Amino acid sequence: MKNSKSNLLEQEWLLECIERLPQGMLSRAWGQLARTRYPKTFVRLLQRFFVAANNIDLSEAEEQLGDFASLEELFIRKLKAGARRVDPDPEVMVSPVDGTLGSCGSIEDGTLWQIKGKTYTLEDLLDEGDEAEAFKSGSFMTFYLSPRDYHRVHSPLSGQVKKAVLIPGALMPVFPLAVQKVDKLFAKNERIITYIDTAHMGRIAVVMIGAMLVGRMFVTYDDDLCSNLRGQLRHQKRYEPAHLLRKGVELGRFEMGSSVVILSEKKIKSFELEEEGCSVSMGQALAKMQVKSRSAKKKATSKAKSLK
Repeated sequence: MKNSKSNLLEQEWLLECIERLPQGMLSRAWGQLARTRYPKTFVRLLQRFFVAANNIDLSEAEEQLGDFASLEELFIRKLKAGARRVDPDPEVMVSPVDGTLGSCGSIEDGTLWQIKGKTYTLEDLLDEGDEAEAFKSGSFMTFYLSPRDYHRVHSPLSGQVKKAVLIPGALMPVFPLAVQKVDKLFAKNERIITYIDTAHMGRIAVVMIGAMLVGRMFVTYDDDLCSNLRGQLRHQKRYEPAHLLRKGVELGRFEMGSSVVILSEKKIKSFELEEEGCSVSMGQALAKMQVKSRSAKKKATSKAKSLK
């Protein structure tokens, strides 16, 4: 009991110290360090230590450990073709990442759960009142990516990207204690928001959230949209024509572990996931929208008319 209490106090002390540090500068420095190509022998030793310390499974990686020229290349490794099955049902939303489900549920009056007992608002997260209004009666899911996880983010549904927003911010860590202790953590940290217009779920938002030692975040559909640059300002982009994303294709990547929040404009009535804290794999079914067939719609319409 004493050990657990002392560990908790140590972690809380660490959080307080991190809040006082120049998080952006340190994260950029870490990113530069991770990208540096040292002599192969040194890089392999560093990679072996990192793989062992974080229990990383490289059996599904496209390349072997000796093929990565830097630590960053290990972080952003690709998976072998066929390593993940993406649920093919067009009405099914799939997980965009390998990670852990943090929380999920309905958005109530524009408010969502960071963790039980701690909330934050859509307006704070999206930094935009009109978009917050669109999602205020929808649903949300939050995923945490640890350093051992695959670091690429994929599209949860097929659709069109007409808008994206980069919001600079803090780079606090997003490990469980930080989520418990830091108010409005996801709305404080740096983030890139990709808005996707879909056929069955209306508009969804994929919010990539930066964290301490996340060197940078990128998106695949726009080479100019990159986070954690010195002196960076809020940046909103609109795309005409829209970028088309197929469900399961790569949307972006983290250069270290972090978190992803998915927002849906339409309320999800039932989730496919077991429970909060469970592990998820990219491509795994998260939720299905119940789309009425044409015959069902005709019956509902005729019934409504008969009641008039």
